[in-house]
Amino acid sequence: MRSAFLCVSVAAVAASAGASTVVYSSDFNAPLGGEWTGVTNTESVQGLNGLGNPGRTFSGNLLRNDSAGNPASVSRLTLNGLAAHSTISVGMLLAVIDSWDGLNQQGYGPDYFNITLDGVSIFQASFASALGAGNYTAPANGLIAGSGQVGGPGAANFGWNGAWNDSAFDLYLESSLQNIAHTSSTAVFEFFASGGGWQGGSDESWGIDNIEVSIDATAVPMPGASAMGAAGLLAAAALRRRR
Repeated sequence: MRSAFLCVSVAAVAASAGASTVVYSSDFNAPLGGEWTGVTNTESVQGLNGLGNPGRTFSGNLLRNDSAGNPASVSRLTLNGLAAHSTISVGMLLAVIDSWDGLNQQGYGPDYFNITLDGVSIFQASFASALGAGNYTAPANGLIAGSGQVGGPGAANFGWNGAWNDSAFDLYLESSLQNIAHTSSTAVFEFFASGGGWQGGSDESWGIDNIEVSIDATAVPMPGASAMGAAGLLAAAALRRRR
């Protein structure tokens, strides 16, 4: 009888705990809806096709933003009507395309990739494929194509202009993008480049693929411990009487 009561109690606790729920995902292989505004160009993933970690690989199309400026024009994802939640997470594959110049300050850099949530920065990193050095250290398995440094092991060109090395990262593994405190029913993510050396165009650009946004639902109130305890005791007593 004790084990049966424990099962009921454990089930109640599990039911009251928040569960992660995917609220948006896109592989950019179909026309984008009105949730995307700003720069919304999509094109082939080219030589990145098939590269990535199990279950998350580049394929088909990605969203590519090659706009210039500091900051450059954003690609904006707006989600409305989110259920009650306490945290939000976002994951994606990031392509760093052509001649990024890291933190180099000699007229060519710095070059940054940024993500904001509701106007607040949640990710900013500098990448390098042509000059200088970036400031991003990928977590284990986070670098999925190319090299994390100029001319480093694995440096390669995966398409586009064919003149510079490219690299790609699995940002699902980036801890700063996971379990971000958030309670609003609306979430606005902006993705953009910035930096005094950012050129955009055919010289520098970025792309994202397989984006996914999830929330942790707020715990659902369950019957109080005393009520559950009383129910368990009544059930135990009834079983004893039948024996």
